[in-house]
Amino acid sequence: MKNYSTLIPDVESNVLLRERTHTKTGGRVQYVFYPHNLEELKTVVSTLKSDDVYFEIFGEMTNIAVSEDNLDFVVINMMRYDENLDPEWDGKRFLTVSASMKMKKLAVWAYNSSIKGLAWMEGIPGTVGAGIFMNAGFLVGQDMETYLVSAEYLDLDDLEVKNVQNQDLNFRYRYSKFHDMNAIVLKGTFLLYPLKRDWKHVLRKYKLKLQMNKYHARRANNQPLGLPSAGTVFVPPTPWHVGGMMRELNMVGYQIGGAQISPKSPGFIVNVGGMTGEDYFKLVEYMQTKVHDNYNLTIVPEVRLISRMGDPRRKH
Repeated sequence: MKNYSTLIPDVESNVLLRERTHTKTGGRVQYVFYPHNLEELKTVVSTLKSDDVYFEIFGEMTNIAVSEDNLDFVVINMMRYDENLDPEWDGKRFLTVSASMKMKKLAVWAYNSSIKGLAWMEGIPGTVGAGIFMNAGFLVGQDMETYLVSAEYLDLDDLEVKNVQNQDLNFRYRYSKFHDMNAIVLKGTFLLYPLKRDWKHVLRKYKLKLQMNKYHARRANNQPLGLPSAGTVFVPPTPWHVGGMMRELNMVGYQIGGAQISPKSPGFIVNVGGMTGEDYFKLVEYMQTKVHDNYNLTIVPEVRLISRMGDPRRKH
């Protein structure tokens, strides 16, 4: 592979991904590129495509498990894109946000700005761009599908910036059309509501804060936040519940290597020490097999499982 260490100003070489992913899994990649603006992003993408170098697009890396091999791809990380750029609020209904902004940070920003609609983001890790990509959410009606108006993205085929409307993203649980597009999300625009600034404004803001605290407490009470994980492993096979099936099958606490079915929340796989990406993959497969054998159901991971060659569901 060529030397890309000076392709853009912000590049890291020989990066061990287990030091960056929330699951604490992942081998080495030769380069991680951090584009700060559109020009740098286009430079990286066009160069890598021209040189036939495969790349993965990551944000905060909250929803992935990665192989421990030396990895045959490089990473474009969008965490620093438009760094420190403030959200753009029109004062009435529309808020436009960089894809690099963390959802938790955006929830706090909206609260401080007396804007209602994003309290549910307070308890969700990851960036706005990743959240749009996977239709992140908390409860029904508290998700990207409900509040997103449109998204701006870079088409990786022609390197043109384009927009897509909510109704064209085919949202469903933890899915958007971006899964099947060759694109990088750059911005999202949301339909929100300003808190009315009358004599009840302080009370309204207090209620909004209580709502955020409620989301935070629910997540802390129901999820194994003290251990590395990628969150809920599988798309819920409605009306079944994966955690409930794990309890019925006496699989709670089952472990392969350092990967364990969480006793606190059996829909999670947690890293109890030294978990590898391969441990995670094997435990996912084991859970799928047991559920299929006992319930005749096929459960599908919502966590991205990144092999040595990259995500098999993605193409560039």
